[in-house]
Formats: sequence, structure tokens, C-alpha cells
Amino acid sequence: MPGQPLNDEPSRKIQDSHRADDGGFPQPSYQVLPPTRYSTNSLNAILSTKTREGAWIVPASLSATSVMGTIKLDLCEAVFESLDFTIDLNGFLGDVKIWVPEGTLVIDETRAFASEVKLKKLSPPRPGGLRITLRGDLILGTVIVYGSDHISWRRRRKRRN
Repeated sequence: MPGQPLNDEPSRKIQDSHRADDGGFPQPSYQVLPPTRYSTNSLNAILSTKTREGAWIVPASLSATSVMGTIKLDLCEAVFESLDFTIDLNGFLGDVKIWVPEGTLVIDETRAFASEVKLKKLSPPRPGGLRITLRGDLILGTVIVYGSDHISWRRRRKRRN
């Protein structure tokens, strides 16, 4: 037929040039991943650090033992099985750091010997919202619960720059 190329080579070159215009960058994937479910309801940090953060499923109760180690629990993006959540803490010369979402009520029922439990910048609790109860024994340890209004030194440093 007149007016059409005998082979489709020129049209392939045009298509290839259009593909090259995207810079070769992969297309973003907007797949939503399900939260992580851990096989155990306990965290043990003995001369080490254990961290749970991001989207993870939090059981109704969690056991955390820190012996000369650090446990970090970020609950801000977590999915809770129950709005009444209990953390059974056992610590000897260890640290436990917990980040809670806005509107969380934190109840401290720990027994402490030469230890410290700090609640930093918690927002007012929401009626019917998440309730976290801290229980257990602490000896020469520290538990710090950071609320949503807390600004860490790293975030402060980023704001300055």
C-alpha cells in the first residue's frame, strides 16, 4: 500500500524512543503490605538491642525482658488486637523505650528499685482509645514512654538544617 512503510521497523524505533523518555525509572508500586505478625509474644534483650517498629500486629499482652540491653517498641504504626494492651516488663540494668500513638492512656503499675519510669509529652487520652498498662519489676533500669508530642533530638536537629 502506498504511504505505509514496507516493514514496521520505523514504527518500532518510534515506540522505543517513547519508552526511553521515562528515564528508565521503574514505575512505583503502590502495593500495600500487610502488617508483620511475630511468632512470639515476648522480647528478650540480654546484652543486646531488640526493636519492633513500623506496621506490626501487637497482641493483647507482650512480655519484655531487658538484662543490660535495650528494647525499643514503636507502636505509632502498629495494629492492635485489643485496645487494652499490657506490657509485662522485667529489667535489670536495662532500658525500655516505647513510642505511643496520639490519644494513648498509659498506666504505670511497675515495681521499681533504683529505677526510673518516665512518661514524656503524652497527649490527652481519647475516650475509648488505646490503653497501655505497664507491669513488672525493674532493678536499676529505665523505662521511657514517648508520646506523640515528643520531639527527639534528631528531629530537632533536622528542623534546624
